[in-house]
Amino acid sequence: MIEELNNIANEMDGLLPLFVDGGNISGLVLPTKPSATFHALVIETKSILDQELGYTNEYSLDMLKVLSHARVYKGGPSYASVEETSEVIRAAVRAVERKRRAVPATPLLAKPYVDPTRIVGLQGLGRGPWDFARLVELCREINVAAANRCHLSTAMLLRTIINHVPPVLGFSTFAEVANNYGGAKIAEIIQVIHAAA
Repeated sequence: MIEELNNIANEMDGLLPLFVDGGNISGLVLPTKPSATFHALVIETKSILDQELGYTNEYSLDMLKVLSHARVYKGGPSYASVEETSEVIRAAVRAVERKRRAVPATPLLAKPYVDPTRIVGLQGLGRGPWDFARLVELCREINVAAANRCHLSTAMLLRTIINHVPPVLGFSTFAEVANNYGGAKIAEIIQVIHAAA
């Protein structure tokens, strides 16, 4: 993501030599194709920053101002706005780098709540009678919540994961699963799951 933003800033810098004399009071103008490229780069930047920093971060809001300005003035972006936008993107990269240094995704020695090999195993089941995509995402998120000591979130995610167990094992409630655990029914269902994979 950081590399993408740096590449976008470099592409914007590459647009600067493409400005030409407008032949009137407007001064330097950017031809249509490079102007469209600039517009697309700004939208792409905003999308990346929204995902990384949230929708109301200063950098995304600045990209909205650039887009709004470009729509009002149909002549395309000014030389100064392209140069400024490139620098704002570089500042956003530094903000993302600071954010990543400040809050590690998972503590280095933390044991995952759900073993990663179990998550990979669920991903490998593919499409059968059940779609495990949501369960895989829940397992990934419970690891993040537990690693960051979000105990209430961990408990809620665990409860949601538990709700996925009974249907796969052919029961309607978790109590039925617990009452029948270890019986022939469970072995039969496990064979069905492996056969479906």
